[in-house]
Amino acid sequence: MEFDYQELIESVQDMVFAVSPSGGLIYCNRQFALFSGMKKRALAAAPLLDLVHPPDRSRVERMLQETLQGSARTFEARFVGESGTPLYFSTNMTPIREGGHVTGAIGISRDINERMVLEQQITGLKNFQESILKSIQAGLITIDLEGRITSFNAAAGEVLNCSARQAVGSPLEQIVGEEAAGIFLQRVVRGDFPTNRELPLKTPAGYETYIGFTVTPLLDELGDRTGTILSFRDISLIKRMQAEVMRMDRLASLGVLASGIAHEIKNPLAGIKAMAQTLQQDLDPEEESYDYLERIVRQVNRLDELLKTFFDYARPRPPQLKLHRIQDILHEVMTLVDKRLQEKEIRFIPLIPAETPAVFADFHQIQQVILNLIINAIDAMEEGGELVIQAGPSRGTALRSPAAGADPDRRFVEITVTDSGVGIPEENLEVIFDPFYTTKAQGTGLGLSIVYRIIAAHNGEISVSSKLGEGTTFRVILPTEEESK
Repeated sequence: MEFDYQELIESVQDMVFAVSPSGGLIYCNRQFALFSGMKKRALAAAPLLDLVHPPDRSRVERMLQETLQGSARTFEARFVGESGTPLYFSTNMTPIREGGHVTGAIGISRDINERMVLEQQITGLKNFQESILKSIQAGLITIDLEGRITSFNAAAGEVLNCSARQAVGSPLEQIVGEEAAGIFLQRVVRGDFPTNRELPLKTPAGYETYIGFTVTPLLDELGDRTGTILSFRDISLIKRMQAEVMRMDRLASLGVLASGIAHEIKNPLAGIKAMAQTLQQDLDPEEESYDYLERIVRQVNRLDELLKTFFDYARPRPPQLKLHRIQDILHEVMTLVDKRLQEKEIRFIPLIPAETPAVFADFHQIQQVILNLIINAIDAMEEGGELVIQAGPSRGTALRSPAAGADPDRRFVEITVTDSGVGIPEENLEVIFDPFYTTKAQGTGLGLSIVYRIIAAHNGEISVSSKLGEGTTFRVILPTEEESK
């Protein structure tokens, strides 16, 4: 029977060995000898650790010592045999006891190299996939059939202002909103996979953006759908730039139209005024007809002033650019509006630090811009309120980024004019800079259009935000130095 056991051990494909308390081999089977490329006799008393790949020796030595102290251990390590190539083995090591004492250890090692190579390949592919997902600029989300997020890359977090920890495992509608989630998932169910779609997105957390997206099914090896892949990009800047280009085209067209209309009207008005004044010379100032003619002249003068405004809009004077302090420009404006502020009981709060950089601008044109914005703010606060003007350094304009051809090192100053007035309806914010748009009974609708063109001529930017009943903020960005050629 003893011979049968020994023959069984010798015939197995696993390496079987026994070691002494000092770590030397006291027995090894045929498979162990074949692997090492040595005769059994030569292996007698050889240290087991000599066959262990050097980087793994400290760990195997620790496992061996713990086994010799009476605790069975299982570990994976690389052994180096006759070929010289380290191969992975899984080893079970059990203490040998005689008379209650540990007198050695017996080990069984099974070749797991193929499995370890496959695991390394899978891990490498996984790491490669994760590195690609992390490095691509597009947001990428995968969703299972129950609508829960299973993966969420870094770019998706930046676009949606959300972390992967918050997103993974959550229902898609919890991250992107119920309406957007419905659009994404229903398209997959219907088999509707557009190559280019855009969507204004407002998340449940209140974050708003505009995305371009594509939706594709996630399939298994049999071609069955196991989920959904959502790829998207933040295109808010592109949408703003498109709106900017459209507005500039519209303003240019209307400018040409305004110039033509003003020119055609100016000559007949001059004739009407000349004839009215001639008739006045033949009348007694006490006569009723004289008063009628006086009114005609006044209305002609009023129209003439309006035509001058048209010409200012249609053919704006090129800015005379020099460095000017915002404080100096504001001081000149305040001398013109201070009385109106007091009459309306509006508290004026200037927040302009002394170290605010000077702007590279036309003094009188920027004075006209700030004056127009302040007058609009005063008109919006019939019951009084607060007018806050702030200024400080800015990182630049979003629409005039380096991608749009601007100097990336150019510096800017941001000026904000904030009132606590009635606010502007959201639907009017898109047209507020359009010519002839006004909510004032006596307004021409050219004030903000002229402001817009002045800021554009300075290579700056102007934007507006408002809430009904809370007030309005105009944000102006101006350069602090000449653009590099």
